[in-house]
Amino acid sequence: MIEIGDNVHITADCSILQHDYSWALVQRLTGEVLGSCGMVHIGNNVFIGQKSLILKGAEIGDNTIIGAGSVVTCHLEGNAVYAGVPAKKISSLDVYIDKRRNLQLEEATLLVRKYEEVYDKRPPKELLREFFWLFESRDAQLNETFQDVFRLDDNTERSQRAFIRSEPMFEGYEAFLEYVESDPQ
Repeated sequence: MIEIGDNVHITADCSILQHDYSWALVQRLTGEVLGSCGMVHIGNNVFIGQKSLILKGAEIGDNTIIGAGSVVTCHLEGNAVYAGVPAKKISSLDVYIDKRRNLQLEEATLLVRKYEEVYDKRPPKELLREFFWLFESRDAQLNETFQDVFRLDDNTERSQRAFIRSEPMFEGYEAFLEYVESDPQ
């Protein structure tokens, strides 16, 4: 009754229901037991955010992101981002990817500033494990923390190729930290 594709990430406190117990109300009124069930299909390469609810009859296409707390009740086309109650399309996956690319520097800067505010010192670069593309050399051996990011979802080769083809925004972690400290807030 529930079909789940490959590379599907279902985060904490999500529920997938292929049934509906509302017939209990009808039973109370009429004595009849009118069961209810349906299929749920989740495609390949799907991310389902925390506390989402996937109801019977839902179909989630390939390459889809479901935002936290969403309720999926019907067919959702692939290559898109959805959120809400009920889940509605927010953007195409291409638009989302461009948005994420454009926010890397801003969010990494925020992370460093908040760390420095709380701990009164510079963060270790491993803390920026999701942002190391901004400052790590493409020629140097990456530390284990950053190599682990490449290994997520058995995606090492593709991630390494993309990393090597890209250019860092900064010539090292120190240059990135100097930018953060010199950039007006």
